[in-house]
Amino acid sequence: MAVRDQEKKFSMALRRRRRWGGRILGTLLALQGSLVSGIFAAEVQGAAPPEAPAVAAPGVEALRRALKSLRLPEDSASLWVFDFDRDEVLTAEAAERPRPPASLVKLLPMGAALLSLGPAFRWHTEAWAEGSLRDGVLLGDLLLWGEGDPFFNDEALYRLVSALRAAGVSRIEGALRVDGRALSPTARPRDAFDGQGDRLYNLPAHALLPNFTAATVALRPGTDAVEAQVSPLLPSLRVENRLKLVPGPCRGYQRGVAINVLGSARDTLRLEGTFPEGCQRYALTRSVLTPERYLGDRFRVLFEALGGQWQGDVAPGALTAEARAEADSFDRLPPRAREKTPAPTGRLLRQPSPSLDEIVWRLGKSSNNVMTTQLLLTLGRVQEGAGTEEAGWQALRTIYGAAGVDLSDAVLTHPAGLAREDRLRPAQVGAVLRLLWQSPRMPEFLHALPIAGVDGTLRSRFEDTPLAAQAHLKTGTLAGVSNVAGVLQTRQGRRLAVVLMLEAEEAERGLGPSLHEAVLQALWAD
Repeated sequence: MAVRDQEKKFSMALRRRRRWGGRILGTLLALQGSLVSGIFAAEVQGAAPPEAPAVAAPGVEALRRALKSLRLPEDSASLWVFDFDRDEVLTAEAAERPRPPASLVKLLPMGAALLSLGPAFRWHTEAWAEGSLRDGVLLGDLLLWGEGDPFFNDEALYRLVSALRAAGVSRIEGALRVDGRALSPTARPRDAFDGQGDRLYNLPAHALLPNFTAATVALRPGTDAVEAQVSPLLPSLRVENRLKLVPGPCRGYQRGVAINVLGSARDTLRLEGTFPEGCQRYALTRSVLTPERYLGDRFRVLFEALGGQWQGDVAPGALTAEARAEADSFDRLPPRAREKTPAPTGRLLRQPSPSLDEIVWRLGKSSNNVMTTQLLLTLGRVQEGAGTEEAGWQALRTIYGAAGVDLSDAVLTHPAGLAREDRLRPAQVGAVLRLLWQSPRMPEFLHALPIAGVDGTLRSRFEDTPLAAQAHLKTGTLAGVSNVAGVLQTRQGRRLAVVLMLEAEEAERGLGPSLHEAVLQALWAD
């Protein structure tokens, strides 16, 4: 039965990758033959596997067979395997060769933040009155100041507006001023990486980033036109719907729809192309407006929905150094002392973000680029006194260096890994995994990694294999790059750290995932 069950699982895996034909077929058949004729066959027959003159490092033979079957260069992949229970490196195949990490780089700020800031760390967003508050009317401007909450979504903004109304503010006579100086993100052209500057994964960081500046356009076939509905409500956003409703069945990717964000203010959303009558509801999400304008739009809508009145403009703001110093001194006081001390003059409210462990969990499961950047900038601000990427990288290297993980030769330029010139050695990624496993922050870190075949970015991968629910893994993909790293529990109950990095033409398509599955299954069965 064990052999038949294993053969059935391999057949299902082959059908999932039929479009890659013989290359993947050869890989999985080779792995199947090895497993069935080796350990699985020995279990069925009740006999021990034949002794070999030399035992290869775990996973290496599977790696070599897979590379050969997929017609990939022998030196295109690196493998690093560590046994947590034995506390020893089991495999180090080309593990010192620097390779593009892609999204594996996100493991570094995630781990460094947990180690240095702690799971209870929170960001804060504050509202300040720049004028007197009389009978519910703010005679002046309202200033919003933020530390860079990575998850300042519409729900968080609603809570802030609701708290402002509860504080007695019913009308604002002046402007809404936005102070985002706590973070100084690196200026990159939005479309520099892949020409898709409107996509959320290319979104720049900001100390007050509302709802990822996301607008979702829902399309439906109407009587004689395509209906388009945008959410959330953004009064400054203009929609140009040039879509044509055409007869025919629903097609594939984007259904023939082109969507572009236009203007320096990013305030025009143009829909072009055709939409088949056979399609039902279809939604696309893009980043629109500037963070300041988006914040102003959503603040106005929510404030008025809660009975408030505001007709002013949105403008840049700057909290004075004296006000910031007074607030910081107050916030550092113990709770009982704060009860006896006058609150900072002019501060109306201070709203905390979710705790760091929740932020890291959300970031890790979804592999969110801008949240990772916000996290790195925060490391720079807290540890080095500057909310810049340069300071963040320095803080990260210091944190890991103090724990014995040397990242001095790592090439790190993009916090989320969107840089083909970046380089990490697989052994360095492995050292980070080992450090986090041995630290008190292991539960939070492991919880943030997607579970194979269960959730996050791995929800639809490995689901019909023995790896399902047996591995917490982070993937990293770019054109020509396909990586995976994390923790695997074998069928014998051993816990392994695994780093597998592939750099080859078409690696990101089907070749990389096939290599991952072959090697990880071999490690699971060993």
